[in-house]
Amino acid sequence: MKLPSIQQVVQDSSRTFLRFPFVIIAAVAGTVCALILVDYEGPHAATVLFNILWASVLGIPLLTGVRLAAEKKKWSGTVRFVANSIALILLIGYAFSVPSDLADAPDIHLIRLLVLAVACHFFVAFAPFSGGSNLNGFWQYNRSLFYRILSAILFSVVLYAGFSLALAALDHLFGMNVPGKRYLELWILINGIFTTWFFLAGIPQDLDSLEHLTDYPKGIKIFAQYILFPLVFVYVVILYAYLAKILIVWDWPQGWVSKLILGFSATGILSLLLLHPIRDRAENVWIGKVSRWFYVVLIPLVVMLFFAVWRRISEYGTTEGRYIAMALGVWLAAMAVYFILSRTKNIRVIPASLCVLSLLVSYGPWGMFDVSEKSQVERLRGLLTRDSILVDGEVRKTETPVTYEATKQISSILTYLHDIHGYDRIQPWFHESLRTDFAGGLSAAKEPGLLAKMMGIEYVTVWQSSAADWFALNAKYNAAIDVEGYDRMLCAQHINASEMKKDFPDESIAYRLNAGLDTMTFLATRDGKAVDSLLVDVRQLLDKLVKDYGNTNAGNIPPDKMSVSNANGYMKVKVYFRHIDARRRDNKVILNSFEADILYATNKPKH
Repeated sequence: MKLPSIQQVVQDSSRTFLRFPFVIIAAVAGTVCALILVDYEGPHAATVLFNILWASVLGIPLLTGVRLAAEKKKWSGTVRFVANSIALILLIGYAFSVPSDLADAPDIHLIRLLVLAVACHFFVAFAPFSGGSNLNGFWQYNRSLFYRILSAILFSVVLYAGFSLALAALDHLFGMNVPGKRYLELWILINGIFTTWFFLAGIPQDLDSLEHLTDYPKGIKIFAQYILFPLVFVYVVILYAYLAKILIVWDWPQGWVSKLILGFSATGILSLLLLHPIRDRAENVWIGKVSRWFYVVLIPLVVMLFFAVWRRISEYGTTEGRYIAMALGVWLAAMAVYFILSRTKNIRVIPASLCVLSLLVSYGPWGMFDVSEKSQVERLRGLLTRDSILVDGEVRKTETPVTYEATKQISSILTYLHDIHGYDRIQPWFHESLRTDFAGGLSAAKEPGLLAKMMGIEYVTVWQSSAADWFALNAKYNAAIDVEGYDRMLCAQHINASEMKKDFPDESIAYRLNAGLDTMTFLATRDGKAVDSLLVDVRQLLDKLVKDYGNTNAGNIPPDKMSVSNANGYMKVKVYFRHIDARRRDNKVILNSFEADILYATNKPKH
């Protein structure tokens, strides 16, 4: 294979720039902004760099789609100017919607960016072939895009690895002290400019000729037929077995099953798209039959998805994740009906409808952000009103105990609002501002724990575990512990089945654990011999924590609640647990491991 000359590389790069000038300018602008932000290690004041960077991220696929649509549809110079102007106006409008102090802004802006980026990438997939009957050209076009992006990623990874090794050599061999952020800047530079430019250079020049291509890579058929289809079969067996279980025991489906249904659907649809060009060949009649039955099989699973997600919504309200799951369920139902009943079965409907769906859920009172925020605020209003914390539209510090279940739900909603939306909707409930101001004109939402304190309740974090029988309890991060009355501390002791005993000769102390890890025996030693012992009952503490925190994953637990102590006439010990990992088996809680700080004090040795 003949390698291209430097002159040819320059010519090809120039040709690509002239073909996609706006796209490459957007890529360069975004890369420069990202490099500045990394080099200064984040802004110390509000900056327009974030606005430019995020608009550039969307501009690369959006402007690419506009350019390719203009080429394929033979738009006149005036139409091209208008289309590019509209795209640039949309990007500028989006840039103004992004807060300049993005580092401390809620995650809603990041989530919206990701959803809009998905919409723009689907736009590139169908825009040039949005009309007409050239389905083969549409498939060949997307195949070329797919191959090109894989090549771009491979080359970028190799390039980054090579230059990273060169930087490491300069650092270690020549003592040039290369900062760690230079590696991140190198990654941004390569992926922002080289990857984009290389990808654009490989997009076919003559899009009309793609309709006449008849070659079909054998590797794609092998991948779809012998890798993806077996996965689809495994998915469908598991899902229908679970559906049968639901019908037999008549129980609501678990929310987690929605992820499996979406995974099954994505894998199946991708398989059918990959095999689409050869479905009408005599030896591949089975593809058409599988395609029809796939969408028939999908309908009951979509119904199960609706029930599973609705169960979570009815219990805990709407969030962006649940909204997207419901929206994708509606989309899958529509695709199933279309491909079952339609005669044309136009595969362009898939990326086009996903693009429209992504745009619809991103904005407006019907969008996932507005619906989710309203749902969680109303849940919070109901919980606070029931416990007389919210009275006449004002939050009042409660003087009466609040149940752990209510505390858990209130804490969860406050965390959600802090992380995703901010407190704008609940600010009217408070007399003081729910934001903290910093130097440089920056401000950030107060931590949810502070809001809980203003309500007079204990803030606790609770999360879902991937395994139903396993759970963890965590003390509040960076919280101070009371050391009064103790002389020494053994820091960060990691206890598990392989660390059931430890000696500290220099400290004249040791500890032992029983097989269940629920009893610690501390030994005071002198000249290598035990002179006294003290028993600390870990089981008693664990039972109390399980009772208080509902046998579930919980964090931000006050240190005093995560401690146990004991004393005798010679020594006293207090154990502060940072983390406890446990599981349930046969209605009994079993300790797997824990991490703790151990305070102790001893009197004069016994004789």
